Amino acid sequence: MTMLSSNHPPISTSPRSIRFHQLLDQAPFVCMGAHDALSAKLSEEAGAPAIYVSGFVASAVVAGAPDFGSLSQTEMFEHIRRICRATELPVFADADTGYGGPLDAARTIQLWEEAGASALHLEDQKMPKKCGHFAGKELISPEEMVQKLRAMIDARRDPKFFIVARTDAIGVTGIDDAIARLEAYAAAGADGLYADAPESLEQIEELTTRLRPLGKPLLFNMARSGKSPTLSLYEAHQAGFDYCLCPIEPLLAMHKSLKEMMQAFMADPSTETIADRLTDFHEFNEFIGLPQAIEESKKYSW
Repeated sequence: MTMLSSNHPPISTSPRSIRFHQLLDQAPFVCMGAHDALSAKLSEEAGAPAIYVSGFVASAVVAGAPDFGSLSQTEMFEHIRRICRATELPVFADADTGYGGPLDAARTIQLWEEAGASALHLEDQKMPKKCGHFAGKELISPEEMVQKLRAMIDARRDPKFFIVARTDAIGVTGIDDAIARLEAYAAAGADGLYADAPESLEQIEELTTRLRPLGKPLLFNMARSGKSPTLSLYEAHQAGFDYCLCPIEPLLAMHKSLKEMMQAFMADPSTETIADRLTDFHEFNEFIGLPQAIEESKKYSW
């Protein structure tokens, strides 16, 4: 088990954490998924107000594997840190199960803060966890989840770092248990609440109707092709959610585009075959910041 270090003093609130709270005050908004530093820069250029780093996506990009607990705490930390370095936007990062017991969960929030994230969600699955839209999930007890949440809250050094409690109970033990769990997690001090994979509009209405009185921001996952109804940001807000994730769509768009490009090239191996699918080389260098790097380097030239 990873032990919690005792020599981490409090840190001042980061500007990105302040901005995340400002977004919550201006709801609704969406956290756009980013699967690497490049897609984070594209999200920022497109006007996204915040970024989301998904464990499902990280498993695919870092390990080329499904979201079955494929990544370690350290691998996820490094992945988040690379993304945070590439953007000034607030970053909301998946923390899965906290990677163990309460002390591991406490260490996780310290690492996510160090990486530059502004928010995380902790889920109540047993390890190894699975994507919320996969079958075969198992849950820990609400009491064990509360212990992890309390450990995270105690270990938090940035007072504005936003901790979301997530339950995967809807597809395992049902909507009533999911709501009861989130009520317990709210009482334990979670800043926000998230029930993953509601399966109908009726479940969505029941969730928001019963959870709104708790006064905690509610999160909706907009991922397509999963178990939940497809809602726009504004439809989700009308249904009672404060903000949304668009977690996997950039990854799926990249997969489709690269797959089609590579198949076209291999069918006729010439770059002329795929020229209309490519960003201009000089345009890409502008986007990635080459002109600024050249100007900066001139300061240190002979």
